[in-house]
Amino acid sequence: MHWASAILIIGMAVTGIIMESETNLSFKLRYYQIHFLMGLVVFILTIFRVVAFLKDKRPSELYPNKSRQKLIHLVHQGFYWVILWMCISGFISIYIENVWQPAIYNSVAMMPNLSEGLSAIMLSHHIVAKLVFLLFILHIIGVFSHIFQKKENVLKRIL
Repeated sequence: MHWASAILIIGMAVTGIIMESETNLSFKLRYYQIHFLMGLVVFILTIFRVVAFLKDKRPSELYPNKSRQKLIHLVHQGFYWVILWMCISGFISIYIENVWQPAIYNSVAMMPNLSEGLSAIMLSHHIVAKLVFLLFILHIIGVFSHIFQKKENVLKRIL
């Protein structure tokens, strides 16, 4: 679930960036459809991951009683909260911005003019997307830190 989510989230970032700058409504609609479908799958996977996180026994901490361990927990749990908010705000946004009908009916003629400004919920979706990038960068730095600096086999621990 981790790797499927990661690949889908990277795909969502790419489609999100492309659809925001796309001027051809036909292509824009296609990117919205892809983005929405990936978002739905990420939402379902994240719910399963949260349930597993709450239910499964956690491995021992790498840095007991250290600020670094707190940062690890913050990044790990932050991902769940941020991804859930991204999905929920995305679902609400497609309804508020009235993009769900063109996406379902594959109708460019039904596409609203989104250049007039963003709703507060869509604006939060855009802002929190930046937080996803920050968490992703912190996550990658942490993985490489474990592998190269601490000489820990993080992949074995994950698997």
